[in-house]
Amino acid sequence: MSIGRPEPTPQLIADIGGTNARFGLVDPDSLAPQPLITLPTRSFQDLSTLTEAALEAHPGPRPAIMACAVAGPVQGDEICLLNAGWAFSVEATRQALGLSRLEVINDWEAQAWAIPALGACHLAPIQSGSAHHRTAPSLALGPGTGLGSALLVPTRDDWQVFPTEGGHISFGPAGAREAEVVLAIQARFGHCSAERMASGTGLEAIHGALRQLDGDHSAPLDARQIADAAEAGDPVAEEAVDLLLNAIASAAGDLALATGARGGVYLGGGLIPALGERFSATAFQARFQAKGRFRDWLAAIPVYRITHPQPALLGLSRYLQGRS
Repeated sequence: MSIGRPEPTPQLIADIGGTNARFGLVDPDSLAPQPLITLPTRSFQDLSTLTEAALEAHPGPRPAIMACAVAGPVQGDEICLLNAGWAFSVEATRQALGLSRLEVINDWEAQAWAIPALGACHLAPIQSGSAHHRTAPSLALGPGTGLGSALLVPTRDDWQVFPTEGGHISFGPAGAREAEVVLAIQARFGHCSAERMASGTGLEAIHGALRQLDGDHSAPLDARQIADAAEAGDPVAEEAVDLLLNAIASAAGDLALATGARGGVYLGGGLIPALGERFSATAFQARFQAKGRFRDWLAAIPVYRITHPQPALLGLSRYLQGRS
């Protein structure tokens, strides 16, 4: 009779966004996460009930370890998901789920951890350049419900990730029409951040500002309706989408300058793929580089769009592996 090594219990990983919560499983000896289920975040009141619903799709042994990426700042035990409208305690959730360990990190920290594990097949070039992977930071950012960002910094033997709140920098308009939109958004919210322009909620804010400037008092549209209207040729929706895409490129350029991200800029998030052919690499480059005397400095930074289907789950897997 031989006694083999017991099968390792899979670890549970979850990417909790403002709109969707994506769950997966990962073998402790592997980097490759296996998707489990996607659930609507706002249909649940906290992380424990959301996770219990996800575990109903897992017939195997109940995981004892979970790593979770959330769309919001992670400071202390109390976590607030600003774009989902609920909060939770890390320790109370760990106890409620019967976990031996629960790790919670920012969702863009998870995206940044994925970058070293991404192959060329999961990166679509937007701007060529000369990357300084081992001597300068890389920047991960992207628009979804909000605008997230994180820095991947090389160390002697590995990498270190620093989540940021770059989406909340003040947005700098270019041109009179864009300045009018920014002033309208600022009057409505008290501050026009990059996220107020360069995200799904930003698309709604831009469209609302354009309608206000044009004297249109019809019912507001959500981001999906605006994108569909732009696809159908509605001029106000088309202008809103164009302003959104310019805002994404402008914010990326600002953050690349502020962080010295000569290792590369990696765009993720679900919004750019959803806009399809309206995204133009040429237009992105022009606005990304439009920073006066530092145009050439920015033109030398490689920019990629992340095409991996679940980059945050991949990043969580790598994060857990480094802490096993």
